[in-house]
Amino acid sequence: MKQQRHTLAALRVSRWVYGGAFFIPFIILCLIFWHLKITPFGPRNLLFSDMGTQYAPILANLRATILHGQFHLFSFSLGSGSGIIPLLTYYVISPFNLLIFLFSATKLPIAITWIIILKISTIGLTMAIFMRHAFLKSGWSMLLFTTAFSLCGFVSMYFYDMMWLDSLIWLPLVALGLHRLVSLHRYGLYTVSLTATIISNYYMGYMTCLFSVMYFIYLIVEHQPTATPFKTVWHMHWPAIRQFTIGSLLAGGMSMIVLIPTAMGMLLTGKSNFFLNNYLPTPMFGPEVLAQFGPGTSNYMSHLYHAPSLFMGTLMFLLLIVYFVSPQIHAVEKKRTMWLLITMGLGLFITLFNTAWHMFQQPAGFPYRNVYFFTFLALTTAYRAWQTHPSQSMNDPQKVLAFVWGAGLLIIGFLSAQVIPVVWDHLLPSYNHDLYIMSQPNFHLLWPALGLLLLNTMLVFISEWRPVRLGLLGLLISVELGGNFLLATRGMEWGNQPKFEKAFHKDTQILDQVTATKSKPNLHRIDYSHSAIGEAYDGVYNHYNDPVMYNYAGISSYSSTLVEQARVFQHDLGYFSPNVRRISSQGYSHLTDTLMGVKYRLNAANAEPVNLLDSYAGIGFAVPKKLGKLQLDDQAAMINQQRILAALGAKKNTLSPVDVLKVTTHRATEKDMKRVSKSTEIPGQRFVQTFKIRVTATGLLHAYSPANAIVYSSLEINGRSVKPMIKADGYRYLIKLGQFTKGDVIKVSYLTQQPLGGYTNQFASLNQKRYIKLVDSLKQQRFKLRANSGVTWLSGDVTGTKRRSLLYLSIPDTPGWTATVNGKPVAIKSAMHAQSLIPVRQNYKGMIGVPLQQGKNHVVLSYTTPGLKLGMVISLASFAIFILLWFTVEWQRPLRKRERDLKEERHF
Repeated sequence: MKQQRHTLAALRVSRWVYGGAFFIPFIILCLIFWHLKITPFGPRNLLFSDMGTQYAPILANLRATILHGQFHLFSFSLGSGSGIIPLLTYYVISPFNLLIFLFSATKLPIAITWIIILKISTIGLTMAIFMRHAFLKSGWSMLLFTTAFSLCGFVSMYFYDMMWLDSLIWLPLVALGLHRLVSLHRYGLYTVSLTATIISNYYMGYMTCLFSVMYFIYLIVEHQPTATPFKTVWHMHWPAIRQFTIGSLLAGGMSMIVLIPTAMGMLLTGKSNFFLNNYLPTPMFGPEVLAQFGPGTSNYMSHLYHAPSLFMGTLMFLLLIVYFVSPQIHAVEKKRTMWLLITMGLGLFITLFNTAWHMFQQPAGFPYRNVYFFTFLALTTAYRAWQTHPSQSMNDPQKVLAFVWGAGLLIIGFLSAQVIPVVWDHLLPSYNHDLYIMSQPNFHLLWPALGLLLLNTMLVFISEWRPVRLGLLGLLISVELGGNFLLATRGMEWGNQPKFEKAFHKDTQILDQVTATKSKPNLHRIDYSHSAIGEAYDGVYNHYNDPVMYNYAGISSYSSTLVEQARVFQHDLGYFSPNVRRISSQGYSHLTDTLMGVKYRLNAANAEPVNLLDSYAGIGFAVPKKLGKLQLDDQAAMINQQRILAALGAKKNTLSPVDVLKVTTHRATEKDMKRVSKSTEIPGQRFVQTFKIRVTATGLLHAYSPANAIVYSSLEINGRSVKPMIKADGYRYLIKLGQFTKGDVIKVSYLTQQPLGGYTNQFASLNQKRYIKLVDSLKQQRFKLRANSGVTWLSGDVTGTKRRSLLYLSIPDTPGWTATVNGKPVAIKSAMHAQSLIPVRQNYKGMIGVPLQQGKNHVVLSYTTPGLKLGMVISLASFAIFILLWFTVEWQRPLRKRERDLKEERHF
């Protein structure tokens, strides 16, 4: 009876501990967001960085497409068109995101705040479940460790990349599943939690698979009281090894429904490029990383590149050291734990291993995304040290030694942070090294770190009143973790919630005028790079994902799943693209408007915001065959447009080069330098270069520079600033100089780093009258969509002639599309090919081209996500096998064993 009362008491404590594990970080975060005035606690919102430019638009798109019944597996909102599964699996597959359907579109930032708070709180809950069942302990002290994990340095630095938080939720359950697998030979929890991790975010799921292998090996070795040969361990734990293998394979198999289509989609991105430096066994940091165990050492200002975010609370850092000092822990256990931590640490430290952890690609910003695995291992180690009751089991010299070790490591870290990065940058300078130097913590942060270490040492080793001590430790670590989270937000450029709601309403009303957000068979594209939503962002907002946010067909995009061939094609036409994740609508011309099917150009600042373009010829039209064979050259947008016009049959000089009358160059003065944007990243000497030109045709004047040294923010026409709305300094794109009349003489002036490169600059005007005649001829053979057309099934009619026997469609020629003409299947031919020279020379397919017969043609195009059917079959088969094995191995077998034991007991 007494034992039963103790068991019930322990269960009641466990329930309260679970509640505390969830609500302590919940309350801390609510207080932090209240202090920062983040909605719903104030007028600010989390629309900054990736949250504002990617997550919010993608979640808004998901909400709109599902609620309006327009959800498709292909989207014209992603650049010039792309399959949507890679985007969903990378950004939004999380049960927490269901919360967005409880809020209106204008209140989406409020939903995002609650999603983040709930996710971080759930991290604490699952950590409590792990610690309760893995260590068979239940007590209020567990809350110290669950709170430390839920608000660790990784969370405080990357909480706004909320897709990664799900992985921290599932990690303790994966680890608990491994404990059950090794001790009880039950792999159900491990398989289910690993499957959920992979499906919620395959990127972090891949890392969790690597961690699972390491942790499983550690667990089977840990069960040996003494050092045992590996062969013996293999034989002893063969059942567990077999089940680990089966469980891992089943988890991978059940995830194939997202893995196969996502993998096929990601292979189309530019992230598959190979860089040798990423695969060298070189160090990525030095002893300065030890400073990261102190609070406040990292913040948002260094989010592009910084040291690993190791912070987990000074108490946990102290207990981690206590583990290796305590006499209660055997030397063999310390050795095994040390090797586990070193192995995980090498994944952070060595470039080759770090690249392997990040799916063999170095992160572009937000480095060391695998650091939370190290934090998890360090916290479990610290909890083992706590269970030895160090205040009672350690003598005074050992307690002093633990403090001295902790203080010494922090001092080494902070001193090294002032020296090592500077020396490293001097020996091997690079862009990342510059960022790394700027990310180092100030030396004065050492003193509060040492003070907190001393205070925690006194509470752990000296205090005699356990309830009071535990309460003080809990209060101290809550303040410390909350303060570190608050300091990590330094430099964040918050969005404005009232402005967001007002701008969202305004943009929606303008888009409704052109029925952009409704399902229509014409599928016209919109260029809305001057939307009102930018006013809701305090930082720079480049409107890349406006088409995604408002769910209309656009031409710009920003995501890690951007199709490279489509991006390169648009870039070769002159559109602005700073890297493989971004393509902008800036850099357009009337010709690109025609080729991309842009019907409207909108500007929220104008009295008449809607501009119907006379260059629109439909989503597709018949063209000569030679256009399909055309090869575009990289860094030659003006030349490419000349070739396209010629292939379309345009009259000579439709794109008319200007007469260059004079070019002058002089070194920039202090007055000249004021024209340059403060945010430009072009270093070195500056020169002012001025072109005096005569326009040779009436129309829109464009300029293109093959050199990448133009400071576009300093651009002036006849002394008037015409700097672009985007940060384009040092990049190549087709810039619009304005509308001019034949014979006009103008001066084009700008600052440059390489004045000799300016002599290759190209200027030309698109003869408006000649071009409109060309567009009218294209309209006569446009692709007229039927009323039953949708997004993934296009049905329409077009007339083919001997001269124009290829249907050009403004849809990238990517895998998944099939075509029929008059009911017969035909092979899709790429209309034009694009080229990229950086980092290596590559050719890509252009847009979809469909061969036409002479006369009327009924063309049908349908899209099927590549790999989706195969993934579904494998996932269903794996799920069936898992249920069968679970029923026979984890349910029936233990049940039969239990019945047999009871029978033997009764017989005895």
